[in-house]
Amino acid sequence: MTGASHSIQVTSTKRVLLSHAPSTDRVSVTLAGVFILSAAFYLWTTASTLPLSLHAGPSDRYNLLATAFLHFRLSVGPAPAALLHAANPYNPAVIAHLPPAANDAGAVNDDALYNGRLYFVWGPAPALILLVPMHLLGFEPSSSVTVLIFAVAGLFFALSTLRIVIKQISSNAPIWMCVLAGFAVSLTSVVPYLLRTPDVTTDTLAGGYCFAMAGIWLATSAIAERKASLPRLVLMSLCFGLAVNSRPPLGLTALLLVVVYMSLRGVHSRRTLLASLALPIGVCIILLLAYNQARFDNPFEVGSRHQLGITETSAAPYGRLSYVLPGVGFYALTPPRFEILFPFIHLLTPEATAPPGLDEPELTGGLLPLAPIVIFIAALPWIWRRRPAWLGRVGPLLVLIAGIGLAIPVIPAYQFYSPTERYESDFATLLVLGGLAAWLSLSQGTSGYRRRLLQIVGGLLAAWGCVTGIAISFDGSVSELSLTHPATWRALEDIGSPLSTAMAVAVGHPVIGGIRASAAGIERKGAHESLSTSISYFYLSPDERAGLTIVSPAAGRASLVASVSLLPGANYGVRVEGPGRTSARYTLPANGGLVEIPLTLTRGLNRLTIKPAATSPKRISATTKIMTFGGLSVTPVQ
Repeated sequence: MTGASHSIQVTSTKRVLLSHAPSTDRVSVTLAGVFILSAAFYLWTTASTLPLSLHAGPSDRYNLLATAFLHFRLSVGPAPAALLHAANPYNPAVIAHLPPAANDAGAVNDDALYNGRLYFVWGPAPALILLVPMHLLGFEPSSSVTVLIFAVAGLFFALSTLRIVIKQISSNAPIWMCVLAGFAVSLTSVVPYLLRTPDVTTDTLAGGYCFAMAGIWLATSAIAERKASLPRLVLMSLCFGLAVNSRPPLGLTALLLVVVYMSLRGVHSRRTLLASLALPIGVCIILLLAYNQARFDNPFEVGSRHQLGITETSAAPYGRLSYVLPGVGFYALTPPRFEILFPFIHLLTPEATAPPGLDEPELTGGLLPLAPIVIFIAALPWIWRRRPAWLGRVGPLLVLIAGIGLAIPVIPAYQFYSPTERYESDFATLLVLGGLAAWLSLSQGTSGYRRRLLQIVGGLLAAWGCVTGIAISFDGSVSELSLTHPATWRALEDIGSPLSTAMAVAVGHPVIGGIRASAAGIERKGAHESLSTSISYFYLSPDERAGLTIVSPAAGRASLVASVSLLPGANYGVRVEGPGRTSARYTLPANGGLVEIPLTLTRGLNRLTIKPAATSPKRISATTKIMTFGGLSVTPVQ
C-alpha cells in the first residue's frame, strides 16, 4: 500500500507540473513575441530619425567622453577662447554668437564650464560600459546606435520582470491581458520618445533605464525563486550602481536591495549577503563622488550649476522646494493635445509662467492622462496588506518599486522648474509595472462581474497608454520624422485620413491640420476644441513655399483668413496650388493687414502650397523674409 500510495503521489505531482508547464510556456512565448515586435518598432523609430552608424565620430558628442576616458582625461576639452573672454559665458546670448567651430553647432550649450574646461553633465556609466569598449574595437557609434542598444536591452529586462510578476500572480492569466501588459511596458515607458530624438542626453537616459531594469529583473527573480548565486547578487548591486552613475535620481532603485537582503538572509550567510549587495554599489557611488570632486571640487556637484546657456545661473537659484509641487503636477497631470492629423495626439507645453530668469516648461505629458493604467497603483498597498497571496512572493518588492517610481520625479522637479518629457523615462516603467501588477492581481483575485469589469477597465486603460506611447514617439520633441522623411509622414497622414475626415465631419467645418515651412511657429499650449494646429506664424522668402493641410468635411468653397505683414517696396501676391493641380494667383494689399484668400476644397485632406509671387523695382535677396502670415483660420463660404 505504501508503494502504491507513493506511486499515486508521484503521478499526481507529475500531472500538476505538466498542467502548469503549458501555461508557463504560454506566458513566456507571448512576451517573447511582444519583445520581438516592440524591438522592431524601436529599430524603425531610431533608424527613421537618425541613420545607424558605427563610425559617427564626434557627431555623437558622447563619443567625446569615451575618448577622454581612453586618454585618462575627465573633461571633453578646453573651453573656446571666445567663451572664456566673455563677461558672462553662461548667458545663452553669448553661446548663440560663438563662431560655429567653437560652438560645435550649438552643442556646447549643454556642457558645464569650470576652470576653463568643458565637462559633461551627463552620467559617465553608459560611456564606460558601452562606448569605451566599442572605441577599443575601432567603432564610434552614432547616438542612434547607442540609444537603441540600451533601449532594446532595457526592454528585455523590463519584459523579463513582467514575466516573473505574471507567473507569481497567475500563470493562467488570459493571453490578451499578457499581450496588453507587455505592450504597455514597451510603449508607455517614454523610451520610444527618446528613440525619436537620439542625442547625448538620451544616451545617458537610455543607459540608466537599461541598468535599472537589469537590476530590477535580477532582484525580482531572486525574490521569486528565494535564491540567487553570489555572482548574480554582485551583478544586481553593480547594475543599480551603474544606474546611479547614469542618472543620479535612479539611485533610489538601490532601495530594492534591502528587500532582497530581507528575503535571502536565511539562504546565505548574512555577512556574505550584505557584502555582495553593498560593496558593488558602494564602490560605484564612491567613484561617482570622486569623479565629481575631481571635476568640480564638490563630490555632490554633477555640473548642473555650471551648465552653459542656463539663465538661472545669474537670475534664479538652482533647486528650490517651491519648484516641487508644480513640477510633480506637470509630470503627473499635463494633458495631451488632440489634433486632426496623424498622429492625432501631441504633447503640450504646460500652461505655466516660469519664475523670472527660468526657462519656460518644455513639451511634457502627464503620466496619468497618457498611461492611466498607473491609477491601479492606489490598490497595491491594500492588496499587499489584505490579500498578499494575490501578489505572490514579489508583493513587497512591487510596492517598493511603485513607491520609488512616485518618489523619483520629485528630484528633477526640485532641481529644475521646467519639466521635460524625456525625464519621465526614469520612473514611467516603475509606475506602469506597479499598476499592471495591481490590475492583474485584482482581476485574478476576484470573480464574476467584478472580474470582468476590472479586466475591461484595466484593458482599456492599458490600450490607451499604448496608443499615446506610439503617438508621441512619432512626433518626438521637434517633429523629427516629418522633417527628415516628409514622404513617409505624408503616407502616414493618408493612412489616418478616414479618421481625420470623420473628425472634421464631427466639428462641422474645415480645420487647419498642419503647416510645413522652413520658418513656422506652432504653439501647443492648452486644449483646442476645433482640433486645429495652433499656427502662430510662418514666413516666406522669394524662393520659399509653405505647405498647408486643411481637412474638410465636404467639398466646397472656403476662405483662408490670415493677418499678413509685407516687406515694404514691392508689389506682392501669392500663388496657391491646391487639390487637382489647381493654381491661382492672389494679390495682397500693399500695406498688408487681414486678407481672405479664396479656396476650393475637396472632402478629406487638402494639401495646399503657398508661394510668393512678387514683382519688385529692386533686387531682393533670396533669403529675405518678404511676407509673414499669422492668425490663420479657415472659413467656409456658403
